[in-house]
Amino acid sequence: MAKFPDVVIYLRGLMQALCEFREPIKIVSIKHPHKFTCIAWASGPYKAMFKNLQSDCERFGYPSHLYEIDQEYSSLLQAWCNHPRIIRQGVEDFGTVLYMDVECRIVAPIPSSWQAPLVSIRWPEQKFWIWYNSGTVMADESCIPWLDAWIRIIDEWKLGELAREDHVHWPGDLCDELGLAAALAAFGVRVQTPRLEYVNRDTDAELARGLWSNRHTIIQHPTQHHWPKEVDPVECKKLFVQNYPGDPLDTADIFSADSNFHSQLGWIFDPTQRIYAPAEFWPEHARPWIEETVQLTSAQR
Repeated sequence: MAKFPDVVIYLRGLMQALCEFREPIKIVSIKHPHKFTCIAWASGPYKAMFKNLQSDCERFGYPSHLYEIDQEYSSLLQAWCNHPRIIRQGVEDFGTVLYMDVECRIVAPIPSSWQAPLVSIRWPEQKFWIWYNSGTVMADESCIPWLDAWIRIIDEWKLGELAREDHVHWPGDLCDELGLAAALAAFGVRVQTPRLEYVNRDTDAELARGLWSNRHTIIQHPTQHHWPKEVDPVECKKLFVQNYPGDPLDTADIFSADSNFHSQLGWIFDPTQRIYAPAEFWPEHARPWIEETVQLTSAQR
């Protein structure tokens, strides 16, 4: 297991050095309320997920486009390193773009206050190398300099070649946002930062990590698609808590019921065998239910 004990000190020094070589630039974006194209990218079976986001875009009147990539990736990090390239291509093809991960859902109109440059941030707040979440980014032509820097940093640091075992504290906390943070700091760019809430469903954040929502939610960023590859009962319950639209505490009554199957809010439960799964993955990927409370964190998935 590769560790990077001095990564924080090293990266802070690197970003400070980058900033010393370049005067901060002022990003001036042309305001085009609702004149943007929603873009996403996908490979393999994930391409089919775009139909939901495309349907949302049609409902709210936003043009949309999916970049289809014919490549398989051995890790999430390798896939994430595509983000700046796709966003930059989208800017060249369409002008102002709102990039979203292909699994995202739009549940309310995008506010006119959202202007490029914009990058969502994890909430509760995290340290700089995973402060941003590149699953929602708004960019236009004025953003090309830092998009190019983001791409160069990913290539120079060979982030796309890192294995899942390479991490600072836990698997997955090295990601493409590390290069994004360095690029924005080097160019002195200040971006809008709508919050992506991971824990508190009573939040006023505009993005929700999972398939829940409240009156403030504009975009949902689900994690349910990870279910088929997850076998750890604790991690499966985290996915449930994130993506169950209702109150996760409902399961106390569901699993105490005298029935074989119970379908509720897109999930299927079998109280007799004490197994459950999202309806789309039932019964092939049914998982054992555990009673223990799980702790969600914005530092991980």
